Amino acid sequence: MQKSFHFILGFALFIGYHSSLAQEPVFFGARYEAMARSGIAVQDAWSMFYNPAGMPFNQMQLMAAYQSKYVSLGINDGAFGFSFPISQTALGVGVSYFGDQLLSKTKAVASVAHRLGKTTLGLKTTYDQLRVPEVGTQGIFYVDVGGQIDIGEQFTVGMALANLNLAKFDTLTGSQPASQVQIGINYHPHEKLILTASVEKDIAHPAVVRAGFEYALSPYARVRTGIVPKPTAGYVGVGLSWLQMQLNLTGAYQQNLGWSGGFSIGVPLTNSHEK
Repeated sequence: MQKSFHFILGFALFIGYHSSLAQEPVFFGARYEAMARSGIAVQDAWSMFYNPAGMPFNQMQLMAAYQSKYVSLGINDGAFGFSFPISQTALGVGVSYFGDQLLSKTKAVASVAHRLGKTTLGLKTTYDQLRVPEVGTQGIFYVDVGGQIDIGEQFTVGMALANLNLAKFDTLTGSQPASQVQIGINYHPHEKLILTASVEKDIAHPAVVRAGFEYALSPYARVRTGIVPKPTAGYVGVGLSWLQMQLNLTGAYQQNLGWSGGFSIGVPLTNSHEK
């Protein structure tokens, strides 16, 4: 009886998460998280998971991330990835995990991006596996596309379309992958400052507005923050660099579900310049 109660509670919270945030539960790097996941137009190796067009073309990188999502609920979130460029093409492969013993989602992604002048187009394929011990395991494939366009020296516009083929699980309808569009802008008026904003719209949920900020205190340290007005959520983070290693930390609070904390590590195998 107790096990069944915990299963029902966990499933209800999972469905509540989808209803309140209108997107998949994800943690794709502490930089992206600390800027309220508004960096759809930012170039970053982690973008292989959320906008493949944002993968860097002059950097090979290994990365790993972990988050304790909504600490009081005991939910875990993690991801690993590897991105590498080949001329004007960037490739990335990765895996991610969300959940606990009662309900979990595991994803494997393969992303590719190609640059054409100031425009970059990207494609991502995902195998998404949902596991609920009381119900079973099921997997589906779906396709995302993305793009980024540089406008002058200070602006980049990004867009991503998720789950174009409208893939769905046969059961557990509340845990379906999001079918949504996200559009955002990256404004960098100074080499030390990045301002981001985005809006996303899921087929089944209201639009969500996001905004983020990053400032370089020195070549070795950056501070970040972000906000989502509705449902109210706030984010903070720091980024540290040493001998090409990158350590990013983040903390977040969501009004309905509480606190989260996480970190990500990046190991660039070549030098890069992020925008």
